[in-house]
Amino acid sequence: MMTWHMMSALGSIATVERIIQKFRELIDTDDSIAPDVRDSLHAMLDRRASFAKERLLEWSRTEDAERKMPILHDGVACSE
Repeated sequence: MMTWHMMSALGSIATVERIIQKFRELIDTDDSIAPDVRDSLHAMLDRRASFAKERLLEWSRTEDAERKMPILHDGVACSE
């Protein structure tokens, strides 16, 4: 059985993935963005998504998971 921490983290990861996908669609459909900039933006989204997933999974495994879920701000986790 999955803990509520893991279920919450997985739900948040799904939300992050949907948001990232919307950004990707926006980047790919905007003709004013140069191809090299598009590649850079996609690479940045990949890094941010990976970092967010790692932080959420790490949070779900900690003994302090009773605390609030980490808030990611500019790639830095903080508790608010």
